Amino acid sequence: MEQQELETLISNFEELKKKVVATKPAFDFDKISKQYDVSGHAVMNETLRPKKKVETDDGASFVDVARLPVPFQKKIVQLAAAFLCGNPIQLVANPESEIEKSLVGILTKTWDDNKLDYDSKGILKLMMKETEVAELWYTEPVDGEYWKGTFNQGSNFRLRMKILANSLGDKLYPVYNNAGDMIAFGRGYFLPEGDKKIEHFDLYTDKATIKGKKTDAGWETTPETNMIGKIPVIYYNQDAVEWADVQQLIERYETSISNHGDTNDYFGSPIVFVEGEVTGFAKKGEQGKVLQGENGAKAEYLSWDQSPESVKLEQTNLRSLILDFSDTPDISIEKMQSLGTFSGIALKMLFLGAHLKASDKEEVFGKGIQRRINFLKAANAIINLKLKPSLTLSVKPKFTYYLPSNEKEMIDLLTSAVGTGRPILSQKTAVGLNPLVQNADDEQKQIDQEKKDAQEGLNDLMQ
Repeated sequence: MEQQELETLISNFEELKKKVVATKPAFDFDKISKQYDVSGHAVMNETLRPKKKVETDDGASFVDVARLPVPFQKKIVQLAAAFLCGNPIQLVANPESEIEKSLVGILTKTWDDNKLDYDSKGILKLMMKETEVAELWYTEPVDGEYWKGTFNQGSNFRLRMKILANSLGDKLYPVYNNAGDMIAFGRGYFLPEGDKKIEHFDLYTDKATIKGKKTDAGWETTPETNMIGKIPVIYYNQDAVEWADVQQLIERYETSISNHGDTNDYFGSPIVFVEGEVTGFAKKGEQGKVLQGENGAKAEYLSWDQSPESVKLEQTNLRSLILDFSDTPDISIEKMQSLGTFSGIALKMLFLGAHLKASDKEEVFGKGIQRRINFLKAANAIINLKLKPSLTLSVKPKFTYYLPSNEKEMIDLLTSAVGTGRPILSQKTAVGLNPLVQNADDEQKQIDQEKKDAQEGLNDLMQ
């Protein structure tokens, strides 16, 4: 949709809503929700995995089969989000003037007060498990104390953020022009009024926000001017859910271990078999099971010695394929214990796949974070017009991929680098890199003071 068509349709909200909704391809949210939630997995569906008909002394009956869903989808999403956003996203800038430093300070305060270090990770999880999510920014009035001591002192507003997602009751409709630029964003949702749920549809553009409410007489709209000049919505999306490539492997794995569970229920304990005509049958899960035969029949134990190796091999292969092709590291206690002690380089190699995946994900998610930063810059310059000269300052997000650290190895390396002989690293730099140090400047001052005190003590002894 082009800008001119959008502006023409604004006068007819019903037609506008239809056009906006039609711009988005069909989206089966229920399907991917069932894949993520173990209660919706195929092995839990009695149509796909029906109960088993068995013959007992009382005649035929149906007993439930083993249903063992495995939350691989959740594990894939959680670990992928942890590797990309497990460490807080840093704002990288090189402010020179006082006003630029003030802008960075205000961005940091806005970031912290909205708890974006936590919400960024949550937004990433929603994108990976639902393929789309958005954040809606709006202004909120504050008292005079909120901005006290900052460049915004005296301002009466601050920025707040709300997460929009299908799982939270929102329908998301980004509108793009032929160049691929988002020119508007639609949000559909329902709000309770009395004993009814009323349909709402809001449209956000760089010029205005149009809030629509459906009534018996049609759509009732309330337009609001957008003073910021940017669409107040940051939209994140990806083509498919994070586990899409391994979904069939997961379903096969769940079927395999569920079938194995059924086999164990029937053959896990020995069965006394009476040779001859069978007159009675055992029930699934019954301990000390007996099959009865005619008089004079020969009795013997039937037992299943071990699971076929082919079943075990299939399950092992499936689990390995699921983790490998989703670039999900196996960090179970058993796996890590079997690997022994690792050096820093070995740990990096172990998590190489997860880090490469995080790098790919950053290309998508990082663009949204950059748009967020640009929006916050523009919005704060409206809250405080004195900040406008600082808008040319480049502020970039920096992601630090999660990696378990070997603190002893790092300290030994730093000690060697600043040691006797020909050092290759200054003590100040080494202190800053020390993983045990919280504040490098304070730590260096303390080191210098201790050196001074030690020298003074030595001088006193020599006198």
